[in-house]
Amino acid sequence: MRRAIATAVAGLALLALSGCTAPAAPRASSSPAPSASASSAAPTGPATTVAVLGDSLSRGYNACDHFGDCPAVSWAGGTDARVDSVASRLGARVGGPVTVRNVAESGATVADLAAQVPAAAAAHPDLVTVLIGANDVCRASLDDMTSTEDYAATVGAGLQQLVALDPGVTILVASVPDVTAILPAAAADPTARFLWTHGGCATALADPQSRSTEAQVRRAAVADRIREYDAALAGACGALPRCVYDGGALHGYTPTLSQLSALDRFHPSVVGLHELAATEWKALSTSARAKALLDR
Repeated sequence: MRRAIATAVAGLALLALSGCTAPAAPRASSSPAPSASASSAAPTGPATTVAVLGDSLSRGYNACDHFGDCPAVSWAGGTDARVDSVASRLGARVGGPVTVRNVAESGATVADLAAQVPAAAAAHPDLVTVLIGANDVCRASLDDMTSTEDYAATVGAGLQQLVALDPGVTILVASVPDVTAILPAAAADPTARFLWTHGGCATALADPQSRSTEAQVRRAAVADRIREYDAALAGACGALPRCVYDGGALHGYTPTLSQLSALDRFHPSVVGLHELAATEWKALSTSARAKALLDR
């Protein structure tokens, strides 16, 4: 999600935190992703490459003990055993080494897929994960949200481009999480309300405790737009034989306060990222469309 939240977090840190330093946050990372359950013996199964597309949700943003990206805890390609990422679980399933190419970018919208797709395809991945759309609704006003038509056209073109560049690739498409689902978990928390006031998702989180008609209409419009994005994802992915859509599983995920970052009460914590990984792995590992990937 958007980097604007970091400004508010930095201010709060002067009051509540100490010893935090800004991280080195490269746009892309490439690293081995051993499974948490792997033994000390050298893997004997096939090597696997996983490419990660999307936004800060796939970069582990604000999930570690510093502000910014922390790709080691990415739900898709991280190496941290506490998360047990999709890449780690895939490595354990096939019994071989996994290399991750994370080209997701914090703050990215669906328009940024045009640059991410060729960067991912250049790694010749066996699996590509896609999670994009939160920043398309997290805007200053409803009028600033990406239209459903533009989102659908861009996602469809991106997935088609992936297959054109690498016809044998398996794609895992996560549904867009309902950002309004954060409200029940954290709206009563004063720290969360402070951070949201200075953050970058006014469409969903402004006046979080308000029951006014305006607030409810605004939140409903955000939730409706996300459902429309998810319908577009389902259609675009369904048209490709080796594309797995999670069926709305991530959209239906409602976080607890402990599953939200202590630094911004918006992005997932390590515990939350573990939940994301488990949710998306279940979708991938139970789909017949992933059979060629899983049964190598």
